[in-house]
Amino acid sequence: ASPDNPLLGVMVSLEPRMMTELALAMESAAGAIRKPGGGPIPQGLALARWDDAFTEALLRLLQLGESPVDMAVLGQGRLRELFYAILKGEAGEAARRAFGVGNEIARAIQYLSARLDEPVTIEEMAAQAGMSRAVFHRRFRQATTMSPIQFVKSMRLNNAAMKIAGGVPVSKAAWDVGYASSSQFSREFRRMFGQSPRQWSRANPLPAGLA
Repeated sequence: ASPDNPLLGVMVSLEPRMMTELALAMESAAGAIRKPGGGPIPQGLALARWDDAFTEALLRLLQLGESPVDMAVLGQGRLRELFYAILKGEAGEAARRAFGVGNEIARAIQYLSARLDEPVTIEEMAAQAGMSRAVFHRRFRQATTMSPIQFVKSMRLNNAAMKIAGGVPVSKAAWDVGYASSSQFSREFRRMFGQSPRQWSRANPLPAGLA
């Protein structure tokens, strides 16, 4: 490094709630939730190469800094894309373990992930965890920072968002995650992401290597 050729770096603070949502949505899209408990304890520090997918996602986020309006409208989506690149990259395994949940809660989430297109009650999820509804609700919120109902909606919408970004038609993505009403899906999608599903599709295509 030198004054003419400085060494540049970037620090990204990982937002726990978003990382947990994305990690679980990724496992859901892959067809299974990894149950934590086996394997080594997650390290507090992990080294990984800065790959092309992370670079592209970071640049797309930084480009928004030139426009406050773009940042307000697209910022959360680009940040999700960046976090997704981290979870898909070399440090992904460590990140997924760091933002994992307990075995009992993982069983409930696995049950949900296999039934995203079906109605799933809190009682069913609590039964999978072997807990009463009240205990399950409290433990679930501790593990994910969300209530079970919030999590179900978030998981379905995140799963749909990744499908749409990957080129799946909006109507099929909505149906695949349990929405029979396209208007309800669009309304809840906009509330969560700040964009309509079609706006999201145009603004957030998955970069090469992430789809």
